[in-house]
Amino acid sequence: MRSPRWPATAPPPCRGDRVHGHRLLSAHTHLTLELVRITAYPSGLAVQLALTATGRPARRALHQTRPLTDPADPSARWSYLDVWAGTDYLAVADPYLPRPDLQATATGICTYRSEPLYWLPVPPPVRTVTLTAEWPQIGLPASVTTVNLAVIAPQSTPRRT
Repeated sequence: MRSPRWPATAPPPCRGDRVHGHRLLSAHTHLTLELVRITAYPSGLAVQLALTATGRPARRALHQTRPLTDPADPSARWSYLDVWAGTDYLAVADPYLPRPDLQATATGICTYRSEPLYWLPVPPPVRTVTLTAEWPQIGLPASVTTVNLAVIAPQSTPRRT
């Protein structure tokens, strides 16, 4: 039996409502995983995460996500952040627009950051979302988080006089 998956699909072009803001999901030596935001649309939820790695985990992430130059090379296997998400049941979530970014400083410190966006085509109303994430190949153990959703009022901007 094939396991269910959330597709790597972009959210609708119309503006959604922000239903959850920033939250730290996991923090380990040289690794942090954060929930950036969850946005609700009439046809589903957009979930954005941010993974930041430095030092050895960042070098491992670079190695794991490198482009495959020779598809026939069996040693060219790669991995990425594994995410399962759901409201009633968990399913593998494929990222839309992972946006990995690798930076090296003049001192040789390497930083890897990725801000994947996931689309969950679940009908409203949705009260909670459960997220499980891991990337064992770079040292990020599994973390499980359930977040309660509520519409967040947009921040007001001060009026200029």
